[in-house]
Amino acid sequence: MQQLLSKLILLGSMAVLSLQAHALDSTTRNANLVTIGLPAFAAGMSFLNDDTAGVVQLVKSEVVTLGIVEVLKSTTHEMRPNGKDDKSFPSGHAAVAFSAAQYMQMKGGWEYGVPAYLAASYVAWARVDAREHHWRDVAAGAATGMLTTYYFTDANTGRRLGMSWTGRSASLQFQQPLN
Repeated sequence: MQQLLSKLILLGSMAVLSLQAHALDSTTRNANLVTIGLPAFAAGMSFLNDDTAGVVQLVKSEVVTLGIVEVLKSTTHEMRPNGKDDKSFPSGHAAVAFSAAQYMQMKGGWEYGVPAYLAASYVAWARVDAREHHWRDVAAGAATGMLTTYYFTDANTGRRLGMSWTGRSASLQFQQPLN
């Protein structure tokens, strides 16, 4: 079962990556690759650690995240900054990337979380830079991805790196377990 699941993830990632080859510019292409690469890396990390339950948690997190994003996009009708369509809020790219980053932090601690959060932040920046989203769109996507992952994922470590937003402020928190 684990081999079949890993092959399906690999084939799916390869198919999506091949579709991204025609991206308009290198920043957009790279952000798209990171958006796909973060969950793929997270799944690979869990496979290498024989954490099949973790892979299921990651898949649940990503599926629910995308479901929430699609419901919000179809009900809010927020226009993109480039005027292309009314599916700006929230950012699906940011939601997927931050979901995977939260998962890596919960499963691997800050050693995995910080680089993953930085990569996810690049995705968020690139989506705003490409005029596909407003900052509030990527912030809402990031929060959605992180919260769903936090709900579905069992942490492997007592260390926690978390981010939260309240109104107009953001905070980054690090907790180390007491020995």
